[in-house]
Amino acid sequence: MIHINFFSALLFVAGSLSLFLALFALNIRQSRLIHLFALFAGCVAVYAFGYGLELMSRNLGAMLFWSKVQYLGVSFIPGLILAIAMSYTGKPDAPGRVSLGVIFLIPVIVFWARVSNSFHHLFYASAQMVASDFGALMIIEPGPLYFVHAFYSNAAWVISFGLLLGFYFKTGGTYKRQILIISIGSAIQWLGYLAYLTGAGPEGLDLNPLLLCLTVPVYALGFVRFSLFRLVPVARDKVFEEMRDGIVVANHDLRLVDFNRKSAQLFPRLVRNNMGRSVIDLFADHPEVSKVFESPSPEDIEVVLESSTGPLVFRLSHGPLHGKDGTKIGRILTLTEITAQKQFMDKLEKLATIDELTGIYNRRQFRALSKIELIRYGRNQRPAAVLLMDLDHFKAVNDTWGHQCGDQVLQTFTLAVKQDIRAVDIFGRMGGEEFMVFMPETPEPMALKTARRICRLTADLSMACEGKRVAFTVSIGVGGTWGLPEGEFSTRGLETMIRMADKALYTAKQNGRNQAVTG
Repeated sequence: MIHINFFSALLFVAGSLSLFLALFALNIRQSRLIHLFALFAGCVAVYAFGYGLELMSRNLGAMLFWSKVQYLGVSFIPGLILAIAMSYTGKPDAPGRVSLGVIFLIPVIVFWARVSNSFHHLFYASAQMVASDFGALMIIEPGPLYFVHAFYSNAAWVISFGLLLGFYFKTGGTYKRQILIISIGSAIQWLGYLAYLTGAGPEGLDLNPLLLCLTVPVYALGFVRFSLFRLVPVARDKVFEEMRDGIVVANHDLRLVDFNRKSAQLFPRLVRNNMGRSVIDLFADHPEVSKVFESPSPEDIEVVLESSTGPLVFRLSHGPLHGKDGTKIGRILTLTEITAQKQFMDKLEKLATIDELTGIYNRRQFRALSKIELIRYGRNQRPAAVLLMDLDHFKAVNDTWGHQCGDQVLQTFTLAVKQDIRAVDIFGRMGGEEFMVFMPETPEPMALKTARRICRLTADLSMACEGKRVAFTVSIGVGGTWGLPEGEFSTRGLETMIRMADKALYTAKQNGRNQAVTG
C-alpha cells in the first residue's frame, strides 16, 4: 500500500498546477518568452513530482533514483530563470542560440554529474536516509560539482534581479508593477534556495520545489495581468515583421506597450522610459495621432511629420488587436510613408492643370479659375477683363525653323508676359500659339493699356535659332465686363467676354497684326 504524506500531496498538487500553467501558456501564444516560461513551469513540475516521490520512498536506492528524476528539472531551472529575464527585458528573440548555449552549458554538466554520480561522487560525496515527520529524508554530503551548481544558481538569480531592476528604471507607469510582481516571484525562489543551502529551514527538508511551484503562478499573474502572454508577443511580431513602417502598440487602457525604431525616429517621446504611459499624453504634440487612438472607429488619415531628411507624408492606419479568443486586448497604429506616392499624385494633379511646355495654366484650369474670379468680383459689380493673345505668323516660325524653335518662342513669350502682368492676373495657354489673361479689378482703359504694352514688349523680344535672330509679334483682343448684360457675372459671362475678345482679335489681325483692339 502506497502511503502519501501531507507534504508529498502538497507537492503533487503544486506540481500539477505548474504543469497546467505550462500547457496554458503554450496554448495562448507561441513566442520565445512563452516557450521559456513553459519550460520553466514544466521543470518545476518535474522537480515537485520527483521530490514528492522521493519523500514517499522506502529505501535509499529509491530516493537516489527519484533524485535523478528531479534533476531533469532542477538542473535547468536557474538557466531558465536567467533566460526569461533576458527575454522579458530585451528583444523578443533574446537570448539567441549562442547565448542559450552558454546559459545551459553548466546545467547540462550538472545534470550529467547528478545522473552519473555513482561513478565519480563529484556531485554527492555521500547520502543517507533518515526518517522524519515529512517522510523519508535524504541527507547528502555535497561534492565539488554540487557547489558549482549552487554558485551558478545564485549567480543566475542575481543577474536576473539586475536585469529586472535595470528594466524597472527604464520603463514607466503600469509596467513597473508588472516587473515588481515578477521580481517577487524570483525573490520567493531565491530566498527558499538560500534557506536550504544555509540550513535555515527544517533539517534535510527541501522547500524549494514548493516555493518554485508558488513562483510559477506569480509569474503567470504578472504576465497575464498585464496581457504579456497575449499582447507583447503579438506586438513584437508586428514590429519586427514590418520594420519599414512605424508601429505603435497600446493596450486596452491606451497605455504604450511597444513601438519600433521607425516610429521612435518620428516621435522622440517614444522611449523605453515611457513604456506603460498613456499614448494620449505621449502624442500631445501630435493631436492628429491622439485623435486616431481615441476614436472608436477611426478612418485612415494623412499626416506630415518632420524627420532628419525633411518633411515626410504618412498614412495612419489604426485598428484593434485581438487575442486568440477574439477578445480585444489592445490597439495598433501603423504609419506607412507615402511621400513618394503623394509627390507622384501632386505631379499628376499638376499635369492635369498646368501646360507642360510653358508652365502656365492649361485651357481647362484657366477657365475654371477665371469663372470663380468673375463670380466673386461680380457680386460687387467690379470690372474684369480678358486678353486673348495670338502670336503672329507662328506657323511660319515652325515651318522655317522647326518645332523646337517654335517651342522656344512660346516659352520666351510666356516668360515675358508673366513678368509683366500682375500677381492677381490669371495666365493660361489655350492651345497652340493662343494665350489668354483674366484680369480682375480691371476697367477697359487699363486692360487696353496692358494689352498694348504686351504688344510692344513682344515686338522687342528676339531669340537665336540655328545661329539666326528670330523676332515675332502678337495680336491681342480685349473683352470685359463692360460688354456684359446687367447681372451676367456668371459662367455665361466669361464665355461672353471671350467671344468679345475673339472678335476684337479678329479685327486686330485684319488691321495688320501686332496690335491690341478692344471689343
